[in-house]
Amino acid sequence: MPQVTTPRGVIEYREDGDPDGTPVVLVHGFPDGPSTWDAVVAALPAGLRVVRPSLRGVGGSSVHPEERSGQVAALATDLLDLFDALDLHDAVLVGHDWGSRAAHAVAAVAPERLRGLVGIATAYGPRTGLSTQQTLDDAAVAWYRWWLCTEVGEAAFRKTPSELLVWSWDHWSSPDVIDPDDRQALLASFASDEFTDTVVHYYRHGAGEAPGNPRYADLQATLDAWPTIHVPTTFLVGDADACETVAAARDARSSFDGDFRLVELAGVGHFVQREVPAEVVAAVAERL
Repeated sequence: MPQVTTPRGVIEYREDGDPDGTPVVLVHGFPDGPSTWDAVVAALPAGLRVVRPSLRGVGGSSVHPEERSGQVAALATDLLDLFDALDLHDAVLVGHDWGSRAAHAVAAVAPERLRGLVGIATAYGPRTGLSTQQTLDDAAVAWYRWWLCTEVGEAAFRKTPSELLVWSWDHWSSPDVIDPDDRQALLASFASDEFTDTVVHYYRHGAGEAPGNPRYADLQATLDAWPTIHVPTTFLVGDADACETVAAARDARSSFDGDFRLVELAGVGHFVQREVPAEVVAAVAERL
C-alpha cells in the first residue's frame, strides 16, 4: 500500500476511484483496519477519490518515538497531516469508533477542509445530558476501557492482545461479521508494540488516567472543551451495539450547530459499515 511521510512519521493508506474526484476519507476504528470499508467502497458512486488511512500503529502507519500517543489530538493531527500530504479539500470525512473521534475532532478544528461529516458508533460530546442510569449503562458497556486503566488489565492486554481483540469482534457485533481471513489479516496488522502502546494510552488518556503527549497539548486543550461542530453531519448508531449506547448518540445533538441527522439502525451492532454498508453509502451520498 502507498504511504506518505509526515512531520510525525508515516501514514499508510489505500486509494480508490478518480484521483481528481471529490475526496471521501474513510477512517477505521479499534480494533479494525481499512478493509472494514471494502463493501462501502464497492458501492460508492463513481467520480470520487476514496482514501482509507491506517491509524498509527496499524499496518505500516507509524510515528516517531517522541510522537507516541493514543490521545484524540494525536489521531486528529495524523488526519490533518494526511489531508495536507494528499492535498485533500472539500472532503466528506467518515469515521468509525476511534476514527469517529478523530473525524469529529478534525471537523471541530478545521471545518474549512470538509463539506460533510459521517460519524459511526462513537458519538461526539461530553455526555453531560445523560441520566444517572444512562451514564451507568454507558460505563457498563465500556468495561474494557476501565480495565485497561488497571495494572492487571494492561499487563494482560500486553501479554496477549489478541484475546481482547477477538473478544470484541465476537461481542460487539454478530460474530460472523468479520470473516476468518480478515481476522487473521487484522491481527497481523496489529503485531507491534506501537499498536499496544497506542491502545493503552488511548483509553487511559480518555479516562483521565494518563497525561497527554506535550506535543499535542494545544490541540488537546481545544478538544477538551468540546467545541461545537458546524459541519453538516450524519451520525449512524446500531441499537444492538454492545460497546456504545444509543443514549450517547442522542445526547450528542447538543454539540452540533445546524444540519445534524441521527440514524438509529435496528438490530445493527458496532461494525455498522460491515453489517449494513448501504446505510453508510447513503449517509456519504447525503453529504456529497
